[in-house]
Amino acid sequence: METLILAAIGVSIAVSLIVIIGRMLVRRREEREKWERDGRPEPRERTPEEKERDRRSAITWGCLVVAVPVVLVLAYWVSR
Repeated sequence: METLILAAIGVSIAVSLIVIIGRMLVRRREEREKWERDGRPEPRERTPEEKERDRRSAITWGCLVVAVPVVLVLAYWVSR
């Protein structure tokens, strides 16, 4: 049982990293394709709405990356 919980913690951390890196790469590729399609214009200033959206996304993903392993560690601790 202990090994299963520790494995779940490791898997959750690995999956979180893979999802975060994957989203980052997809977003970069989409931006690059848009630039190429538009003839590579100069980068425009980010709007306050875009900055707020990015901040909310960072908070959400940060909380998930921290919360899932913490919940698993607490489950491990309680089950002992």
